[in-house]
Amino acid sequence: MIDRRTLLGAGLAWPALTLSGLDAAAAQEGRTTRLLVGFPPGGGLDVIARLLASRLNATGQPVVVENRPGAGSLVAAEALAQSPPDGTVLMAAPIVVSAFFPFIHQRLSFDPLKDLAPVTMIGTFNFALVVRGDHPARNLGEFVEWARARGTSVNVGSISPGTPSHFLGVLFNRIAGTAMTHVPYRGSSPLQAALLAGEVHCAFDTTASTLGQLRDGAMRALAVTGATRTATLPEVPSFAEAGPPLAEMAAAEFWYGVYAPGRTPEETRNRWATVLGGILREAATAARLLDMDLTPRPMTPAEFGAVIAADAARWEPVIRASGFTVNN
Repeated sequence: MIDRRTLLGAGLAWPALTLSGLDAAAAQEGRTTRLLVGFPPGGGLDVIARLLASRLNATGQPVVVENRPGAGSLVAAEALAQSPPDGTVLMAAPIVVSAFFPFIHQRLSFDPLKDLAPVTMIGTFNFALVVRGDHPARNLGEFVEWARARGTSVNVGSISPGTPSHFLGVLFNRIAGTAMTHVPYRGSSPLQAALLAGEVHCAFDTTASTLGQLRDGAMRALAVTGATRTATLPEVPSFAEAGPPLAEMAAAEFWYGVYAPGRTPEETRNRWATVLGGILREAATAARLLDMDLTPRPMTPAEFGAVIAADAARWEPVIRASGFTVNN
């Protein structure tokens, strides 16, 4: 996996793009745009945002990344919702902002589905159901039988409560007929340490985060989300290959996207989608993102809006059934 320094340094190797080629001037007429990120510098989404900003700056469109860490992008989303709807403030954020926040936060100062406007998806990533390398279950079917027989004594770890890692466990319990007990941690590293120490029996974590442990055999992936196998773990089956009912897990997609303030005109958002889409379709950009296990998937604001609506509808019953809420 490429680290932040490698990614940013690699930006120097890109061929020059012209303003006319990406229509950057039409996007903001040279005004500096702030790209908000709800995580600290150096994290995965921050690296992606700075990669995009670097390419935009190379076209003559000034963009600065502004980190607003806190509550899994809630602080950044609140700032975006209160920003002028003129295209000078955007936000790069994960699926949770629009598909989870409306249902886990009891009190919000904004409506994520109305006060944040879709611009484009950046790309999709996958989660894997992982176990320790010496787990007796050698495949997904064997694991389901193993977990069903042990009921609530089976612990499933997550990187944090209220995240995809958490709710994938909830969804799995419902679909597979298991009763695993959720044990949350504070990040991927402590979660993986807990799995290797035997504190939890399985976990849902991103394929990018688990790649090292999987390749050295310390952990084993039983299945990955998404309709197909991943390029980085081609030997691991997708949940789609399990057939019903577990194939329902494959329908869950996870992504990063770009948002604008809610009242931003469609014309402005379409311009930004065109600019960003051009960058995401560059071979060099796509290669860098794929190295991070992120598959570029640019789209129009209308297409992205449809994805957001479908994902909110998909996750609302899962989240509400879990009973998990945050009292803001």
